[in-house]
Amino acid sequence: MPRLTKDENRHNARQILFLCHCPIGEDFHRLSTSQVEALLAEADKLKYRKPSNANGSRARYFHDLMQRRAGSTN
Repeated sequence: MPRLTKDENRHNARQILFLCHCPIGEDFHRLSTSQVEALLAEADKLKYRKPSNANGSRARYFHDLMQRRAGSTN
């Protein structure tokens, strides 16, 4: 499978955040339960796993990744 470009990653992250009703720049702790569940469903589709040394939930790490990718400008 070919690697995605930064523009493709940004587009995909924005799509995922849009589908989950998570505004770009929104703090994870302000999300509703349904938004977190939607994020986890998307993480499951992508087979996302949080880092082994993570100090937080898989949903929080996935949200952070999507926010970083969606906000990247270069």
